[in-house]
Amino acid sequence: MKPLLSALAVAFCVDAAAAEPFAAARLAPSAAPTRSGAPALPFRYVGRLVQAGKSEVLLMRGDRLYSVTAGQRIGEDYVLERIGQSSITFTYVPLNRRQRMDLPGVF
Repeated sequence: MKPLLSALAVAFCVDAAAAEPFAAARLAPSAAPTRSGAPALPFRYVGRLVQAGKSEVLLMRGDRLYSVTAGQRIGEDYVLERIGQSSITFTYVPLNRRQRMDLPGVF
């Protein structure tokens, strides 16, 4: 009986090794992040408000309008870090990656 168990063990190992690449491909995520990390910014710049010396930007994400100041979180995945004269800086939280949006009409 021992030779039979050895033969079954070898057959199982051979089958497992042959199936391994297919299992790994099946488990790989389909929407893996790009090499740079963060996805393209999902926001569209609408405008800027300045009230009592504090800057606030209006951003669209899909059909939702956000009014955001520096330091505020936008959804689960972005934080607005800085509002500059010609750009806005965000952090993509899941990968802790900074991204910049150039503002239109500012040179």
